[in-house]
Amino acid sequence: MDDIDTPAWADNPRLNAWLATQQAAFPQWAADHGGGWDFSPESLGRLEKLIRSRFTTWEEADQARDTVLMSVATWYLGEVQVRHCGASWRCVPDEPDEPPVAGGYPLVTIAREHLTDTERDLLDADDAEDDDDLPSVPLIDPAAKIRSLCANPHRHLTDVLDWYARFTAWRRSVAG
Repeated sequence: MDDIDTPAWADNPRLNAWLATQQAAFPQWAADHGGGWDFSPESLGRLEKLIRSRFTTWEEADQARDTVLMSVATWYLGEVQVRHCGASWRCVPDEPDEPPVAGGYPLVTIAREHLTDTERDLLDADDAEDDDDLPSVPLIDPAAKIRSLCANPHRHLTDVLDWYARFTAWRRSVAG
């Protein structure tokens, strides 16, 4: 299977169709859920309340994962990361023989091409040493994060932003 940082994961019919479907469904979804959805980090609390008001267990949320409510909520969470954290969408380009990463659902990450040579070298060296001193590049499965709200009342959608904040702080420290 190709690596997530290859162009095939960044631009493929599967990802592009999913993104286009969610974007097209968003205006009606937003209207159905009170309007005023602005993709701000602050709006994640509102998204969390919406999901928790509809589902009480992970199983319920998982059964609904392909509904418009959940698909657009997943897209919305990812778009907040794209718009405010410098993340990019990625998706396995086709159905592999073995189960795909994240069940084939799109992921959000900081693409390695957006990192400096120094940052990539440090992360590669850390990976080779199997050392946890450096933060990992954020790799978020928005669909799983949405469903996990119903499994644990202590989880919050804003937790994903903390990962980016730590990674950004590390990048600043590397830049000196």
